[in-house]
Amino acid sequence: MRNCLRIKPEDNVTVFFYPHTLALAEDIATECFKVGADALLNLYTDAYYAAYMKHLSEESLRRPSVFCRGLTELSTAEFWLGACYDPAVFRNIPPGKMAANEEGEAAAHWPLARERKIRSLFVGMGQVTRPRAKAYGFSFPAWERMMRVASSVSPAKLAADGKRLAAVLGTADRVRVTAGNGTDLEFSVKGRPVFVHDGVVDDEDIAHGSYDAGVPAGEVSLAPLETSVNGSVLFDAPQPSAGRLIRRLRWDFSDGRLTSWTGDAVALRLKAQWDKAGEDKERLGSLTIGVNPKAQTGFLIDHLTRGAVTIGIGGNEDQGGASKSRFFHGQTLQAATVEVDGKPIVEKGKLLLA
Repeated sequence: MRNCLRIKPEDNVTVFFYPHTLALAEDIATECFKVGADALLNLYTDAYYAAYMKHLSEESLRRPSVFCRGLTELSTAEFWLGACYDPAVFRNIPPGKMAANEEGEAAAHWPLARERKIRSLFVGMGQVTRPRAKAYGFSFPAWERMMRVASSVSPAKLAADGKRLAAVLGTADRVRVTAGNGTDLEFSVKGRPVFVHDGVVDDEDIAHGSYDAGVPAGEVSLAPLETSVNGSVLFDAPQPSAGRLIRRLRWDFSDGRLTSWTGDAVALRLKAQWDKAGEDKERLGSLTIGVNPKAQTGFLIDHLTRGAVTIGIGGNEDQGGASKSRFFHGQTLQAATVEVDGKPIVEKGKLLLA
């Protein structure tokens, strides 16, 4: 509250939470009151989510909620305390409704939040629940321990390593991502801004157009030139998706467009959602390199793991890109090599920082 979003007396703070994060929501509100800021607790539940996804039509879901838009108009800072308690709630929702809901939610929150420069913090510990661990096959104790230590890494450490990496990417042109599994992807990042996510939204971030943070943190990301990508990526880190795990996924790109999407049944279910999405969904969205030394792959924060490389498709306007899609999916390579203008900055999953 004091460090990540630097709440001030003039702030209007909305805390989005689920029942299992009630105590944390109350603590954040209390700290807001201590500095003189106003705070609102906004409760979601699994049953509430399941009900509106079941009964509202795709047309209704695609229409921005007046309540969500109203909160965005009033808030100056937002805390998002994890997600649903049991991700199995997602399993029976048709892909078309998932796509429609993403469009409606994005339209209600994103453009106005960017315009008003609303600072936002996502707290990953709110995702750590026993039902989610069961759904994805995680060891709950190991996951909880890892999240605590990854959340405790100093923002100053993450910022220092992130800025060194950003200095290289910020002057780069060609990037090539390869791995022993057949991945070979090449694209340009020339002229694109680079974002260092260290868990703090400070004045430098706001001036740079970056208003969102998370805890745990630790990544450097940018939007490649959407029309420049060619090649293939075969992901080697399982990725949770709507209550199930994607274990096999391959994307092929040609002349800036995704031309082939293959994978297991969960990956193809996500593709059905992607099929329903709007313009720019086939564009390369992002390149992310993790810098958090305590994060581990195999849970929900693969993209933060030091040396891990995450490739995303879809919307990237928040990263300074040109893709307007409301669909986004990113997945991780654990042992990739990244070359920038012929010089390696990641080698087989090891981050190379001089």
